[in-house]
Amino acid sequence: MNKNLKKSLFVSMAALGFLAAAGTVNAQNASAKSYARVTSNQKMTTDPTTRNVTFTGNNALYTKAGTLRGARKVATVTTLNNLASSKTSQKNVRAYRVATTNRGSVYYKVVTFDGNYRGWIYGGKSQADFGGGVDSYTTFNNQSLSTLTQAQQNATYKIASPGTANDGKTVTYKQPAWTQYKVGRAITNSSPYVNTVFKIDQVGTRNREGDQWVHIYDVSNATSPANGWILMSGLTQAEAPVADNAIRINLVDPTNNNNVIKSFDYARTNAQKGSYFGNYTNNVWTITANDQTSILNQARTALNGTSYGLDNLTAAQLAQIGATKFGTSVNITVNKISTIADNAIRINFIKPDGTSLKTVDWTKNGVAKGSAVGYAVNNSSLWSLNSADQTGIQSAITTALNNSGYQIAGNALTAAQIDTIARGTFGGQVYINVVPIANNYSTIVPYARVAGGSTSHALTGVNSQYVNGTITVSVPSTTSFISNPNSNQASLSNLSIKLTAAQVEANQGILGTWLSSINGTNATDVKKAAVKSANDQFEALAQSQFNNNALSFNGFTGTAGTSFTSQQVMDYIHGSVLNPLTSPDFPGFNDDGSFASMDNITFTVSGADSGTFGTPVKVTYTYPVDD
Repeated sequence: MNKNLKKSLFVSMAALGFLAAAGTVNAQNASAKSYARVTSNQKMTTDPTTRNVTFTGNNALYTKAGTLRGARKVATVTTLNNLASSKTSQKNVRAYRVATTNRGSVYYKVVTFDGNYRGWIYGGKSQADFGGGVDSYTTFNNQSLSTLTQAQQNATYKIASPGTANDGKTVTYKQPAWTQYKVGRAITNSSPYVNTVFKIDQVGTRNREGDQWVHIYDVSNATSPANGWILMSGLTQAEAPVADNAIRINLVDPTNNNNVIKSFDYARTNAQKGSYFGNYTNNVWTITANDQTSILNQARTALNGTSYGLDNLTAAQLAQIGATKFGTSVNITVNKISTIADNAIRINFIKPDGTSLKTVDWTKNGVAKGSAVGYAVNNSSLWSLNSADQTGIQSAITTALNNSGYQIAGNALTAAQIDTIARGTFGGQVYINVVPIANNYSTIVPYARVAGGSTSHALTGVNSQYVNGTITVSVPSTTSFISNPNSNQASLSNLSIKLTAAQVEANQGILGTWLSSINGTNATDVKKAAVKSANDQFEALAQSQFNNNALSFNGFTGTAGTSFTSQQVMDYIHGSVLNPLTSPDFPGFNDDGSFASMDNITFTVSGADSGTFGTPVKVTYTYPVDD
């Protein structure tokens, strides 16, 4: 009885103990964290370029889906925000696996392009679109070739610094560097391609850096291994060799001497390589009037269709050309012209003396900027215009030239002029020649020379109170500055300042302020040299310009084709308002750079050529020797 009772009590206690233990276990399970589980985990197979992503900053990065047991944080939200705003493409991100949990959440496995961060991140509730902690991201923005200037599109290039550096500028890449995951260089050494000539066929910018990349191809080998992407800054324009009897004239952007808009070669029969193009007399380089006219005409022809122009050659530019040796090249600055509508072509009218008369913009609806105005004709070297366009252009030209005293020869476009206009592009410009309506007068073409000098240079008429042109005053690279000069009135750096006469008139202390910041034992000499340079440059501009306001050079008339003497021309000039001529105002400076005064130059007639009525006649003026 006692044994049975003890046994019964034991069994009962054991049962109670089991129930208690079971209750404890159930209580623990009820309070423990409930973890998700993965129901699908697979490699992503869509186009890799569509799986570039960026972090949104809404979620952190984990070793596995963040809701799975054992998930550890790889990168915080703050770290991912920093990666998302990084300015280097090495921090671009690629998604390559996708997983779904039993709770319907989507997670993506991602990696930064540099491999420094890899892990899983919440991606929303659907695989149709990225969401949650990631969003789609464009690593590279492809752009139209029209982003480049027409000159850049037409130019040929070489790799500026061939070698093996992986810096975006030395070798080419299958895609712009770090814009696609594990897509690297096209070649690892560009040295074998040091003489290879390339052209550009694609362009764009990296999203993070904003730098410009271009796709280049070997013009002589369409399948060259070197074809690929490279930074635009890694290229230099290629030039064909210059003939021994020619000089190459590069027409360059006024703000960037390395940006060649157009080039042309100017040859001279029997010229010797290494000899100078011009003549050096009385410390001045000159070229002949015929060369001046021919070079200016060729420059304008070369600039047809661009957004640049060249109204005249300054005395400084003529000296540059004169000092150029045959077999070499020279850079001549051209002017950025005023804005032309995208659907317009600007037609510039050039008088027989080479100066610009006026312009007219002809527009056409529904055309794209950069497209040709006309079309190429089969089996012909000349381009043409459709009949409606030719009629419209002819009408616009006639209207523009009304009461100007000029017309296009025969009052109708020639085949050559049609070719010129047809090859032009909308948004650009072309030049065509005009002639006086009446051929019974001779246009006076003014030239000038310093008193006692033997050579003359062309005078250019300007309708401005101040001389046209920008001068650059520079100091040696060893010059010490107290502080960086600062002014809103001029474009300057520590070592140089660019000035126009109008700027000086508006801010007469501009040069002195800049020079006042120069320090050092030789500061006085540096300042004096800089001031002399400024005075000489402004005076040189004035020596080649005259104020053309309300002056007419077409009054010397007679029977067309008959001869006249130089004395007849002189008599006419002395009896007209064409003597004397006066230059526009130009500034002068004291030794410390302070403003001294505005001055001008008086040109007094001293001689004239003979000729026949109906053709231009050269008249020479003299100006006093500078004190």
